[in-house]
Amino acid sequence: MYVTKSQIPTYLDYASLVPPSVAVLDRMREIALGSWGPPGALHSIGWRARYALDTARQQVATYLGTAPFNVVFTDSGRASLALGFARALSRMSEGGTIVSSRLEHPSVQRLVEGAARAGRSVRWLALPGGAANPDDRSALRTAGLVALSLCNHELGTSLGDALEEVPKDAQRVLDAVQAAPWIPLDAYNDDRTFYAISGAKLGTPMGIGALRVPSEIFYRARESDQPLESESPPWLMAVGLGAACKVRGEIRASAFAQAKEKALALARALQEVEPKMILNGEESLRLGTILNVSFPGVRAKSLIQMLSMEGIAISHTAACQAVREEVSPVVHAAYPKEPERAASATRWSVSESTTDEEIACAREVIERILPRHRWV
Repeated sequence: MYVTKSQIPTYLDYASLVPPSVAVLDRMREIALGSWGPPGALHSIGWRARYALDTARQQVATYLGTAPFNVVFTDSGRASLALGFARALSRMSEGGTIVSSRLEHPSVQRLVEGAARAGRSVRWLALPGGAANPDDRSALRTAGLVALSLCNHELGTSLGDALEEVPKDAQRVLDAVQAAPWIPLDAYNDDRTFYAISGAKLGTPMGIGALRVPSEIFYRARESDQPLESESPPWLMAVGLGAACKVRGEIRASAFAQAKEKALALARALQEVEPKMILNGEESLRLGTILNVSFPGVRAKSLIQMLSMEGIAISHTAACQAVREEVSPVVHAAYPKEPERAASATRWSVSESTTDEEIACAREVIERILPRHRWV
């Protein structure tokens, strides 16, 4: 029996995880029962599984606006980024500079830090408020490889036109995990760009990601008999991702418009409760589905725990860091001279399925508990 939305709390944490789609789960169940053989087998059950996997690859490729051989399945968005970074690094000249920022997801920062320890040149962008300043743009023009996000996982901001500063021969490893559910990625399907998506943000159970690779990477891997993908990829999860992309592709534009309206309504509701509320991230660069909110004088982690007790789910940083981090590392990096922002920063993220009732519930609970949790 599937869990329905009415059985879960007021969920405003879609940037962490999207509840699995019933259509996706139905498709996975259908394939699991009827095509359960190993995709590499020579018998008919294996052929069915291989056909299901190939169909899923085509569905993901269609959603991304690319070709099936540009799609590599992995077990997570994080694994996709690691694979893409390794391949891009191997294509960059030995003396080239890697450009990234401290606003990136921790998995991206760890990849860049590892390259720095191995002797690679690295420049970190400042990105105040999530926006590239003149020094950042200058640094981008020197890049041999960039590792950046298309939609920041905490601030919900894009880099705008800053990526246009990157030299045409530089490699690009782009974290498209938060962007993929909302915006087309066709513009990044070129011969120098790797980008990662995660099924967990598209309505698939956790355990599947995909990396878009340049065509040359696919052909070289095939010629050298060194496949980019495991001989036994998580094929049933890949079937789920294919189904999710098919469903999402039919509604993406309308869903994005609806989600932005819901986010605006939520922002207004919170502002009515606390006029001193601060929205973090450069306003002109916010995509609109993630709100990073600081309530002055209120510790974020304490507030999140109290909201959870009231049946409201939000976050304050990446899901994988939430237990360890007391403050938002991204907001701290974006506003280093305003530590109170990071200490009080909370992340509220919506989808097209967020209801007016959920927004009203969040407003009522915040109005009731906020005065009790100020430290000043």
